[in-house]
Amino acid sequence: MVVHFAFLFHIYQPPVQIPPVIKQIVNESYKPIMYALNSHPQAKITLNINGTLTEQLYDFGYEDLIKSINVLASRGQIEFTGSGKFHPLLPLIPEPEIKRQIKLNNETNHHFFGKFYNPRGFFPPEMAISEEVIDTVKKLGFNWIILSGIANTLPEFPTSFISQHRNGLNLIFRDDYISIDCAFDKINNIDSFISRLYYKHTSEDYYVILAMDGETFGHHVKHAINNFLIPLFESVPHRNDIKICTISEIVERFPKGTRQTPRASSWSTMPYDIAHDVPFPLWFDPKNEIHREQHRFFMYALTLIHLSAKYRESMDEERKRIFDNARNLLDRGIHSCSQWWASKRPWYSSDMILRGLNEVLMASVNAKRSIPDNIPDIKEAIELIMKDMLKAQNKIVLTL
Repeated sequence: MVVHFAFLFHIYQPPVQIPPVIKQIVNESYKPIMYALNSHPQAKITLNINGTLTEQLYDFGYEDLIKSINVLASRGQIEFTGSGKFHPLLPLIPEPEIKRQIKLNNETNHHFFGKFYNPRGFFPPEMAISEEVIDTVKKLGFNWIILSGIANTLPEFPTSFISQHRNGLNLIFRDDYISIDCAFDKINNIDSFISRLYYKHTSEDYYVILAMDGETFGHHVKHAINNFLIPLFESVPHRNDIKICTISEIVERFPKGTRQTPRASSWSTMPYDIAHDVPFPLWFDPKNEIHREQHRFFMYALTLIHLSAKYRESMDEERKRIFDNARNLLDRGIHSCSQWWASKRPWYSSDMILRGLNEVLMASVNAKRSIPDNIPDIKEAIELIMKDMLKAQNKIVLTL
């Protein structure tokens, strides 16, 4: 009997992150992880890197890190996943925006990683899923999607077969318990890790999926690379009872099984959230006034952008430039961090909330400015929307 296991590391920084923080995380986490992989040719991971982070690495001079990731991908030690470029919570935005974020992510990462960026699987930011997200991911040609274990609705947890959605998309469920214990330093040596992998008393092969923020290793848990990850990479090739894989290798290795409709959830959703019908509690809790107004604010901004977009062809070059800037600002502004920092479960930051609002507000103002003067009815409609939008913003600011 062999336990096949895969690590998915998710690395991301918000587009409003400050350079000193990027530098710290690069030096504490990203570079040491890549060095650990490079030093152990049989080690491999599945990696999600959102396009906004890829761009930041390039802009801040970390081309060597991008090259290192690409070399490891060329060797088969890194398997990429698709995602949303600016890390929005996909179930909270309409389908055209979901598609746009995924396509932007593909374009950016293809630009920097070339032919080695060819993702078969999909990582939804925060593992936040809904039926609309799953259907969109399938339409865009992905083979599998990773979900939190709490999303599973079968009476048994898939470990010896690959469950599928009704649309045929392969569903990969994270082992939440082992993943969380790794992330919070409760599993920090090889013996305890392997002991946890062997939680099933069976003679059949099975698999375990571990998924967590890549920043866990070296940044959040300072000793996790030297004391856990590197010893694990050194040990695995000499063992016959466990096998490290990419997620796609596990999808290929195990048979397809029961179809299901997963429950809407994220990797931060708890059973009591499900019981209270709050699938995305850190980003949209109906009892959280800031969350309600943030969502209203974002929806107004999306409406302004889509209204303006209808008139792009009639804009002169200067107005097109203004509109394109508005579109880019909104893409950036709907990243999930401003909502996360408003959740107070347990973290809170008025600065991060305002940074997100600021980009969305700038997007809206530029969308308004881009409308040609000969369309007064639309200008008037946009002004009415902006008045309601500013009421939402005012409520948020007064609540901080």
